Formats: sequence, structure tokens, C-alpha cells
Amino acid sequence: KTTLLFIFALLTLNQIWNNISFGHQVIVLIKAAFVLALFELIIKPVVKILLLPVNLLTLGLFRIIIETIGLYLAVFLLNDFSLSNINLPATTWQGFAIPALKFSGFFAYLVSSVTLSLILQLFNKILYKKH
Repeated sequence: KTTLLFIFALLTLNQIWNNISFGHQVIVLIKAAFVLALFELIIKPVVKILLLPVNLLTLGLFRIIIETIGLYLAVFLLNDFSLSNINLPATTWQGFAIPALKFSGFFAYLVSSVTLSLILQLFNKILYKKH
């Protein structure tokens, strides 16, 4: 169930930022989702407990770094799965000028992991809505 959510979240993330490369092979996407699900369910709770003092000092902002490490782990373990820089051109929206956005390296991973977390939260809210 978690792997399936990660598959759809990775596809949605790729539609938003267009910075994930998986060679248009479904098996690579499934492997990446499986690695992220394992990180989410097994490794992330252990890392959160070990880094609890740092997390308290940063008022919870270190959780974002932990999620970024999970995305980096998936890229590191899978050869066909990669994450590239985020380059968005300048645009205007209802009279507001939006400057060009460029994120590279660590910041591309950071923005992608935050977006991935928000997408997963949205999917969880939709699927597991309490009546």
C-alpha cells in the first residue's frame, strides 16, 4: 500500500517539477517507490529517534533533512533512477511577475522531498478520510 502511494506520488512529483528520470520503465519506478517505502517504514523512525536532540533544537525542521536523505538514498541505490536540477522559467500570473527558479544539487533534492511529502500527505488525506 505504501509502495503504491509512493509510485503515484513520484509520478505526480515528476509532473510538477519534471526533474525525475526513471527511463520511462515501470520497474525502475516500482523499485524507487519500494526503497522509499522501506526508508519511510523502517529506517526513518530509527533515524528520528537517534537524532531527536537535533530535531528538538531545530524545532522539527531537521525532519525535512531526514526526508531528503531518503530521496538521496533511492537515487544512490538505483542506477536508472536519478533526480536532476529544477529549472522553471520566469512567468506572470494574474499580473504578478514570478521570477525564474533554479535549484541544483542539494536544494533540488530538498525541494523535491518537501514536494513529495506534501503530495503523500494529500494522498493520505484523500484515501483515509474519516467520516
